[in-house]
Amino acid sequence: MIHAVNESKEILILGPRSAKLELIKHAHHHDAQIAAKIVGVETVDHPSDKEILAYARKFFYKVDQML
Repeated sequence: MIHAVNESKEILILGPRSAKLELIKHAHHHDAQIAAKIVGVETVDHPSDKEILAYARKFFYKVDQML
């Protein structure tokens, strides 16, 4: 499952509290390279596809402005 993001350069994790924490723990225990790509974590409860896109655009816009 976690290997589906192998090609990603940066990973933003969105989801309910327990689900995203479990994914982060899994990444740290099983694939340090993927864990290192996690650049942000946002708590959202069952976002729609449009909400996911909006969060990602907002998050990565802020990150780009910091560079």
